[in-house]
Amino acid sequence: MKGVASKMDTVKTRKQGNAVMVTLASKFEVPEGKTYYISKESDGTITLIPKIEDYFVNAKENEFIDKEDEQVRGFEVESRLLDE
Repeated sequence: MKGVASKMDTVKTRKQGNAVMVTLASKFEVPEGKTYYISKESDGTITLIPKIEDYFVNAKENEFIDKEDEQVRGFEVESRLLDE
């Protein structure tokens, strides 16, 4: 709705041992045991990015081939040219 601020969820940090924890509600569907990269910006914003073990595991053959790749298909460098 235009002009109406959306309600944002809030959480409080809590101390657990030598760490500070943030609990994420189940509605965010964050799986248990998932690894994330974490970064903190200068303004205090914290970002979590899921770690993908193998980005190309489900890729179809030639899915990531583009025009530039086609232009160099079959390109070979002769080892004697590398020293020139």
